[in-house]
Amino acid sequence: MTQPALAASVQISERFLGLPDRGLPARHSTELMAHAQSDALFHLAAAKQLRTRQLQAHFGGRRIERLLISANLSGFAHQRPGCTVEFLPKGYFQPADAATRDARVAHLRDAVVIVNNNDVGLDSGGPAFADLFSRCEQTVFAAWDWDNHHWLDLSTLLAAHSDVYAPAHHEHLYLLSRYNANIAGPVYCGSVQWPRSFLAQQLPQMLQADRSDLPLGMHIPYAPFAFRNRVVTTLGQHFPSVGFSDRSFHVRTPAERLAEWTAHKAHWIVPVLNDVPIRIFDALVSGGIPIVPDALRHLAPVRDIDPRHIVFYGPHDVIAPQAVVAQANALFDQGGADQLVARHRHALDHHHGDQKIDQMLDAVRRQFGFLA
Repeated sequence: MTQPALAASVQISERFLGLPDRGLPARHSTELMAHAQSDALFHLAAAKQLRTRQLQAHFGGRRIERLLISANLSGFAHQRPGCTVEFLPKGYFQPADAATRDARVAHLRDAVVIVNNNDVGLDSGGPAFADLFSRCEQTVFAAWDWDNHHWLDLSTLLAAHSDVYAPAHHEHLYLLSRYNANIAGPVYCGSVQWPRSFLAQQLPQMLQADRSDLPLGMHIPYAPFAFRNRVVTTLGQHFPSVGFSDRSFHVRTPAERLAEWTAHKAHWIVPVLNDVPIRIFDALVSGGIPIVPDALRHLAPVRDIDPRHIVFYGPHDVIAPQAVVAQANALFDQGGADQLVARHRHALDHHHGDQKIDQMLDAVRRQFGFLA
């Protein structure tokens, strides 16, 4: 009985010793630590502290009366009682002419702005956003960075040019905190493609939907993540509903997108890296069972999901995925309507974009002295 375990242990050591360039992580860490000690980062922090104090003097004791939200976050139609909420158009932070830039500075005055990294980085427009930020001395910018696990050139710019920086993932927190001490979170990704009211209205349709036993797992291919692409390709050999999609998904109506999600009992999810992806919560809020990597099992907020509502997979399951899919389908069938509603409510109450906005605004209030 001990021989298989011994063989596995020996194999683990052999695999570790055979890894290419095993010294890379140590070199990477040494370089980052040296970079983080730079006097330039101290001077950046001092300048940001001065801006923070100026904003505290301007906004302290007031309520948040105007909330402006960047275009990529408009899909869930956030509303806020007692506050004017405005959704900014695509490309807002990259105005081409000086007159428009001046008008935007005036428009942003006395507002709290929630910016998403995809809006800041649109068409390599990070420097244009940085210029706008530097001219808005009576505006609070809270940045929600969905890609701090891999898009670090933009993440560092965004952290430096925001008043509250909210990374969506747990990677690189120390490094990014050196660019912005007012770091909140992580504020993990949540479901942002449907408004709460729409999802609540669609619950009867979720319960009545005819769902396939095939898992849904259409992913956009990204060239830098070859391993992820190979996983998706391997799974696609077993399930035609797992594969690569184009970006047309984002131009469909909310009802069309929800119909695709509710046509399946389970959703096979392949993250870009070891991130907690949005689609976990899209699966739950639409009543399905997410199938996610073992590496996420103990990470917040995945660890708080009811075991009856999620299934985990490892490397062997990618090669032979049928048993994991059968497990997910069994959970769906055994749970019935009651557990479908429970999954939907858990995601709606804890992992919707509305809660993420609340989390960021709570940090803004505490940092700048806004009244609750």
